Amino acid sequence: MANLDLDQLRTQDRPFEEAEAALVHGVVALPRWLPEPDEHGLRYALNLARLTRLTGPDGRELDLSGPLAAYRAELGAVVEPLLLGPGGVNQVGVVRAAPRIAARAREERARLLSGPAAGLPPEALDRELCEKALVLVAGGGGGVSYVFLGGFALLEQYGLVPRLLAGASMGSILLLFRARRSRFDPEEVAEVVDGLSFRTLFRFLDVESRYSLPGTMRLYLRSGIGEFMKGADGAPLTLGELPIPLLVAVTGIRAGALPHDPSFYEHLLDLHGRAPRPSVLKRLAGDLVGSLAELVRQRDRFTRLYLGADEHTRAFDAVDAVGFSSSLPGVIHYDIVREDERMHRLLEELFRRHDLFRLMDGGIADNVPARAAFQAVHEGRLGTRNAFVLAFDGFGPKLSQPLWFSVEQLVAQNVARNRPFIHHHRSFQQTLSPVELVPSVSRVRRAIQWGKEELLPDMPFVARMVRPFPPPR
Repeated sequence: MANLDLDQLRTQDRPFEEAEAALVHGVVALPRWLPEPDEHGLRYALNLARLTRLTGPDGRELDLSGPLAAYRAELGAVVEPLLLGPGGVNQVGVVRAAPRIAARAREERARLLSGPAAGLPPEALDRELCEKALVLVAGGGGGVSYVFLGGFALLEQYGLVPRLLAGASMGSILLLFRARRSRFDPEEVAEVVDGLSFRTLFRFLDVESRYSLPGTMRLYLRSGIGEFMKGADGAPLTLGELPIPLLVAVTGIRAGALPHDPSFYEHLLDLHGRAPRPSVLKRLAGDLVGSLAELVRQRDRFTRLYLGADEHTRAFDAVDAVGFSSSLPGVIHYDIVREDERMHRLLEELFRRHDLFRLMDGGIADNVPARAAFQAVHEGRLGTRNAFVLAFDGFGPKLSQPLWFSVEQLVAQNVARNRPFIHHHRSFQQTLSPVELVPSVSRVRRAIQWGKEELLPDMPFVARMVRPFPPPR
């Protein structure tokens, strides 16, 4: 969609989305106060007010923002006092007004189908208003992200399959496992992790830094998970070939944007001949955290990139995409040193288009990329613009992780930038440590259980928001 103003769109949609969420929360908390047909009629009316563009079965794009402006204002004046008032949901008022609101929505539907949307099959309009696409966003943070597997598993148990995924750093690696099949089995991922070792994934080698910033450890992600990320023909899967679309956040560095020379990060964790005494290691850890905090503070000097968001980057090797998103300056270096003419050509084109110097961890600039996911939905990527964005975050500030607290606080600021584009945000509190990159299978299973336990109270609301409902009759 050309000239898409996301902030303006959110300002327009937000009251109706919040009203629908308040209604569903109220129904979940106290069932049977509102007849189900009335709930469906109210939700249909609220989603109709949010409708701006609709893609018909023939691919034709209809702009309905203007034709629905009067209805939007009319409905807002009625429902906001009922659903968003200072006292919460006015149950008595909602029960009285629901039949009238549903009847008015049916009138507006008929007017659209006979006028601005003439020729559009009625079922296409109803489907847009009665079905929400689940969009799942997952942040990074090293080992903390393993808790998301429990969230993935719980969504699977409820029969909820995401239509779009977006992630950064370790979150993008785990989402890659979710993206490769429509069904999800957490035990399969646990078995993959069980077959890995630190030596399989990381090596302490001096390797040319061609596309990303250097780090002490070289990440050999292909050797660890490459066999699981191949298509039926045995070739590595590209982002565009995944059964569930995946957007991968990567931070692009422009020339002159870095606060230090690249060699500074290459040797950030060097002992320089010192014995690895606790005091030395503590100082190194402090230097590392300080350098990462410095980068996060300057995130606005960098370029936010979302691999998989356009035709050019959908051709990226999926493992390479999440590898670059996990390339943490000074710590983890991911690069392409193999002979792969296609990927080198794609990267050189990316660097040319965005005037880049290097790539680094996606979490530096955008750790929970909900805004990018929202934009993809409203650019028509899914064929529907009615979506529910569920965000998983495990790197929120925790006093139980004092070493990382300052970085977590700074990263929380770029998460806040995404909050207006998130419909439900789950910040997991019980997680593995950020440094548990290759945990034991028992620790992975523990993280999965933690994730299920923390997300479980949210599931009645999430499931009711996402499951289709019939249009009012």
